[in-house]
Amino acid sequence: MVPKKRLLPMVFCILLLTLLTACRLDFTKDKSSVREMVKSTDGITVLEEKKEEAAESSSEKKEKPTYTIEGSVTLDSTHILLKGKTDLPPEAIMYTRLLAYPKDASLKDIKAYRAKPYMKVISEDYMSVKADGSFQSTELERPDFPQRYRLDVLYSPVRAEESMQKRLVKEGEGIEDLKGMVRIDLPTRNEFLDDVVQAYVKQVNIMQFDEQDGDGVTLELVEVEKVE
Repeated sequence: MVPKKRLLPMVFCILLLTLLTACRLDFTKDKSSVREMVKSTDGITVLEEKKEEAAESSSEKKEKPTYTIEGSVTLDSTHILLKGKTDLPPEAIMYTRLLAYPKDASLKDIKAYRAKPYMKVISEDYMSVKADGSFQSTELERPDFPQRYRLDVLYSPVRAEESMQKRLVKEGEGIEDLKGMVRIDLPTRNEFLDDVVQAYVKQVNIMQFDEQDGDGVTLELVEVEKVE
């Protein structure tokens, strides 16, 4: 028989071991929970980082352009009047052209600016930017028969004279540093120039005479992300 004096310490040791074992199990469970929390937190961090990267990418795509073009087109029978404003330097020469859509181009694709017009120019005009930033066409006309068109209004720095190119950029920069331009097909007879150029572009669809937005209306120029 174990004396009482020795029994009490033994009981105390057994209880202590039991408590330590229980604590160890709890700690193991807690460590697992901590691992899960860290894993979960890392996942959230990665997700947030991806969201930030996507936001930065979107921001870069929608980067503020160096120059802007705003304006409208008024249709009066065959006469087309283009008027607008820009922050391009005075005397910059802007270009506008009227292109016809194929007869089989769907109205849905035309309205979404997905349809590609023929590259033959139906009507065109060159406009010099005035001191107040305004510009206006004088020679735009459309034929007197049912047809849908796309009117392009654009300015391509690469086609500008060298003296104007210097006015377009800050000291130490080149025209390739200008922001907000899109690629557009601008055919030229000069074999030393590329047909596809970077340009500031606005467009508007012109419908047939008997259709909505076809006559007797004023239409605002719109910006498109990609020019076909």
